[in-house]
Amino acid sequence: MDIQPRFRLTTKIMLLAVFNVAALAVLFLGLVRWQLGQEFESFLMTTARERIVSQTRSIALEMRDTERAGWSQVLADHSASQGVTFALYRSDGEWQAGPVLTLPAELKERMIAPWERGRDGARDGVRDGPRDGNWPRKDEGPRRDDPRITGGPGHNIPNFGGGGGPFLISATSNSDYKYWVAMRTFVPPAAAGERPSRGLLIIASPTLLTNPFFFQMRPWLSIGFGAMVVSILCWVPLVRGLTRSIAQMTEATARIAEGQFDAQVSVKRHDELGLLGASINRMAARLGAFTHGQKRFLGDVAHELRSPLGRMQLALGILDRKVDESGEAYVRDLAEDVRVMSGLTDGLLEFAKAEMRPESLALGPVNVADVVWRAVRAESRPGVEMDVQVDPLLMVKGEAEYLFRAVANVIRNAVRYAGPEGPIAVGASSSRGEVNLLVSDAGPGIPDESVDQIFEPFFRLEYARDRESGGAGLGLAIVKSCVEACGGRVSCRNRKPKGLEVSLVFEAA
Repeated sequence: MDIQPRFRLTTKIMLLAVFNVAALAVLFLGLVRWQLGQEFESFLMTTARERIVSQTRSIALEMRDTERAGWSQVLADHSASQGVTFALYRSDGEWQAGPVLTLPAELKERMIAPWERGRDGARDGVRDGPRDGNWPRKDEGPRRDDPRITGGPGHNIPNFGGGGGPFLISATSNSDYKYWVAMRTFVPPAAAGERPSRGLLIIASPTLLTNPFFFQMRPWLSIGFGAMVVSILCWVPLVRGLTRSIAQMTEATARIAEGQFDAQVSVKRHDELGLLGASINRMAARLGAFTHGQKRFLGDVAHELRSPLGRMQLALGILDRKVDESGEAYVRDLAEDVRVMSGLTDGLLEFAKAEMRPESLALGPVNVADVVWRAVRAESRPGVEMDVQVDPLLMVKGEAEYLFRAVANVIRNAVRYAGPEGPIAVGASSSRGEVNLLVSDAGPGIPDESVDQIFEPFFRLEYARDRESGGAGLGLAIVKSCVEACGGRVSCRNRKPKGLEVSLVFEAA
């Protein structure tokens, strides 16, 4: 009996693992979005903050050494290399260089309005740009400790992150940009003798999380992939060990259910599954002992009953010749009862012999046609039509006497219950290394709920419980025992519109 679970345990565990990883990914994305909402003070945006400050310094120095007409090109070059859009505005919102952008109201409110409220520069301690042209040189690089960059004591120059550094705004405007970053910087003087003025370097982008300028996704993906690999390496041995043990126990219990009590489960594990395997082994051993004792007792009883039943039949024969007419009816009834008991005893003895088969039954090639014709000749009755279609060269692996007993009992059952209602067909076919022997009739069949029970010992349908047609309920049980002794399997099904079909499957030889 092959039982397949609706959902395999491996599938459930792997789905749980996938769900676990997905849940962690969702939590990670939520953390990222929350951290991004914290602007550039979050640990996720630390590298972005440094990159923005560095780009602001680089752009300011390049524009210092470039004519005003070339500022837009400087910003365009940086925009192309960084994947974002740079634009330069004065602190009062006046455009200076780069593309003309439609600044969102939130950006104006946060950066331009404070400038309008405090033109004297009190907000960041800087009134104007450097008076002495004390600009950092290009070859010095953006050193944080340089007072000319940070606006240290004695240097009246704005820093490149003044007023709290860059900040992020997510806003919708009449453009393709959703995310805006503003960084305080200075606007180089347009002509000699002028002083630099305060300004804003605007950085606009349609995306944030997938833009490498703001957020480097690759390191986090590498971390996530590494975590997933480690999780798989931790989970797979556990899953494989569990499913292997459970599969072995499922196979062993299925064999035990089919009467193969020699099935054993490996008990190498030292956990709950190991204890369960040991319990299954003990259960199989005890069931095997009980079943063997029961079958032996049944065979011994049947054997011992044959002698007194034989003597009773002999005595009834003598009594029948001596009894007068008034007692003949009683003698006939008694003889019928003895006949039924004798048939039951013979059936029990045959069943016991089939069940008490040798442990190492010699199986060899058996000609199917020879066995079938022998059974047909033994079980044919007048008025019963038999239709035999079996290839005379078809061979199976089995034991001839067991195979004959099985086929004969199936044909006998068909003749008894469906013989007068149509031909009994016996056929055989070979496919995929197996031979399927079919015995079908046109009788009434059996109730669908009884299909799985008719091969059990002493099982009889209600309408068969009479002396004329009902046997002891051992015929098909003997069939099952003989077929399994040959390494085969037996099943049956109802035919449409009526009839019963019994299938005996053996390994081809």
